[in-house]
Amino acid sequence: MMNTKQLILETTLKLMIENKNSIISIREISNASGIAIGGIYHHFSNKEEIYNELTERYYINYYKFDFDKLQQIKGNAKEKIHNVMAEIFKQKETGIPIESIDDEIDYRSILLVLSGNGFSYEKTPELNQSILKELREFLTEIIKEGQENGEIRQDFSPDDIVESLIIMYMGIQYRWEVYLIEDMIPAFEDNFNLEWEKIRFRE
Repeated sequence: MMNTKQLILETTLKLMIENKNSIISIREISNASGIAIGGIYHHFSNKEEIYNELTERYYINYYKFDFDKLQQIKGNAKEKIHNVMAEIFKQKETGIPIESIDDEIDYRSILLVLSGNGFSYEKTPELNQSILKELREFLTEIIKEGQENGEIRQDFSPDDIVESLIIMYMGIQYRWEVYLIEDMIPAFEDNFNLEWEKIRFRE
């Protein structure tokens, strides 16, 4: 069963999605959740606290990667790069589960209503740098292993190859977020073979 704090957060998020904006009053949250205004203030000292927690849970955490799943991916260099990137795009399209929303939801609607808070959230720049740093380190290990095994050309530095993969990831992710494409996986598949041709080992 959902606890009161989670109910407040998810009710607020649902109202934001329905209204297509982030301007929600405490009274609206109270009416929709059935929780008295005093009960809301028991868990959050003000509306900004609600927005900050929503932003961290459903916006900031969205951009993190499930490295436990990524580390389980096996295969040669081409298979690892392909399957890791495909899993990342799958994670991004799925988003973070929301317990009280039974219907399938396009996660872009959540990113849209939280983006203003996300951009102004004081921890965002630091967290974004940390998230990309983790991804770079993870992909660098795969590239170095591929170079050592003679699967990836060695006249490119691992850093340059990883940067190219991250640029591809961010480009596809951005196009999906602004509704230029409906599915990231086909867009990735269209780009992957071109990326691989650039970096594969040549006799």
